[in-house]
Amino acid sequence: MRTTGGAKESLAYSPKEENIEVSCANVNKMLQVSIKDEGMGIKPEDQEKLFERYHRIERASTQNISGFGLGLYLSSEITQRHKGKIWVESESDKGSTFYFNFPIA
Repeated sequence: MRTTGGAKESLAYSPKEENIEVSCANVNKMLQVSIKDEGMGIKPEDQEKLFERYHRIERASTQNISGFGLGLYLSSEITQRHKGKIWVESESDKGSTFYFNFPIA
């Protein structure tokens, strides 16, 4: 399934014919959303800075992907202002799963 909207970052960095899996669950009274791709993955040193303003992963395979490094930063700011958390789990060449959660009222 291809998707848009909240999975925009995964769409940009995932091969066109690969799947993007979006799911949500109630985890410890938090609405938790996950977005899993089958893309290039993210090295640990890039994961540390991924949600910083203007941060972009610099490698040969990302040179043709446009953007300003604001998408994940803005996602992080919005999530934090709603008392939630955002994070990523990833391995190079094995894809990534982005998570965010919000308290359930």
